[in-house]
Amino acid sequence: VSITLGQATGLHYGDPDYFALRTATAVLGSGFTGRLMGNVRDKEGLTYGIGSSLNRDVFTDGDWSITATFAPALLDKGIASTKRQLNLWYNEGVTADELTRRQDNLIGSFKVGLATTDGLVQNLLVAIQRGKDVSWLDQYPGVIRSLTLAEVNGAIKKHLNPAAMVLIKAGT
Repeated sequence: VSITLGQATGLHYGDPDYFALRTATAVLGSGFTGRLMGNVRDKEGLTYGIGSSLNRDVFTDGDWSITATFAPALLDKGIASTKRQLNLWYNEGVTADELTRRQDNLIGSFKVGLATTDGLVQNLLVAIQRGKDVSWLDQYPGVIRSLTLAEVNGAIKKHLNPAAMVLIKAGT
């Protein structure tokens, strides 16, 4: 069963809180180093895939979501575990260590993405679509590095509300 749990953020790419919320979201659920994978998958064994992201924020107000897939027999446990991690992240925020590690990861991944001509072209296209000029590719690492713990944790509270999120389930 696939699930999506989320809500609209009211943010467009480049809004003042966008990168703070994006970084906080990556701490919660980006890849194998995110809290969701570390707990719902690795510790509890409830899913093979789970993550969180900001989406659809170029031309309209964006949305924030957690997506996951659970075996039908594990669905209720999986949703409960996911919501537990979401609420912990929302209520306590990210730690200074998590912020530093995620900043390093976001900057490093971005730079690796520029290592090929295809990666460079794709990043230029995305920058232009998002209203940035070519210099954005040089500015991005500094924007991410300059985020403070207060900004990151403040963006979570300002733009999200777990109690108001919508849960969608699809599958057998």
